[in-house]
Amino acid sequence: MHKSRYNAPAITARPIHPADQAKGDEGERRFQVWLDASRLPHVYLDQTPMSVPEHLRGEIKRPDYVVGVPGVGAIAFDVKVKSLYNEHFIFELSEIRRMRTFARFFHITVYFACLDPGGSSESYWIRLDQFDNLAAERRGSTLTLSIPADAALPVSMRQSFHTAFLEAVTLA
Repeated sequence: MHKSRYNAPAITARPIHPADQAKGDEGERRFQVWLDASRLPHVYLDQTPMSVPEHLRGEIKRPDYVVGVPGVGAIAFDVKVKSLYNEHFIFELSEIRRMRTFARFFHITVYFACLDPGGSSESYWIRLDQFDNLAAERRGSTLTLSIPADAALPVSMRQSFHTAFLEAVTLA
């Protein structure tokens, strides 16, 4: 019997520490407040396992928001509260792979919005495809991808989302 890739072992996500979960929830809340204040259409994607078809659980990672950007269309954002390590943002390879699966299935551009853990309005955006040619590095037992901060798009949440988006992608 032929085994499809959908029957392959799922890519498992590591459990999230409660303090990290709280930090992430706060970042998502800050991002939503910004979207609300900017008066743009947006949808928060439910992150519960039941919101994904059973055969894709563990294979796909949903972003946090899909935002309707006037003149552009729908763009997905996964909000992170991340510190820099040696001027780099570090992501788990398994998360990037699962997000790529989402982007491929839904034909949508995905950005990681990296918010400042200190709560400032300054953030960085990294487009998912910027990870495509990076070599994985092992950090402990985890394979990771490292992207330099100067490869990310600086974004100020003091501006409206639409203005910040247009300025950021013009710089790219």
